[in-house]
Amino acid sequence: MKVMRSVVGLVIVGALATGCAASAADIQPMAADALSAARSADLGIDLDEAGRTFPTTAGVLLEDMATQLSDVITQLEETQTADEAAEHDRRQALAASRDAIDAIHTAQRGDDAAAQRALSSAIDVLQDLAGGQ
Repeated sequence: MKVMRSVVGLVIVGALATGCAASAADIQPMAADALSAARSADLGIDLDEAGRTFPTTAGVLLEDMATQLSDVITQLEETQTADEAAEHDRRQALAASRDAIDAIHTAQRGDDAAAQRALSSAIDVLQDLAGGQ
């Protein structure tokens, strides 16, 4: 009887654990959030280079976008995936989001051209993961 309860308990725990796992479709909104932040950072760099915004405004924008990307990274790190396809998408979204933050830091150090190249690559990956948005 005790063994039967243990087996039932394990089955219930297993069902609960897999029921909360994310699919590839669940990764899409997180990738879309990261994509939005990366695009906003790219636009901020463009505006700053063109002299169409105050340097302090551009700096605040970049900092805000880095914070948003950091929030997405935290979500992705805490997400358990249901299958290999979802795990692949999660890893790609994580890498692209981290690359976007690195690009923002590059822009904050004054190398806008390198930052935009890195952001462009991250945006391409995130756009694919977000469903072509």
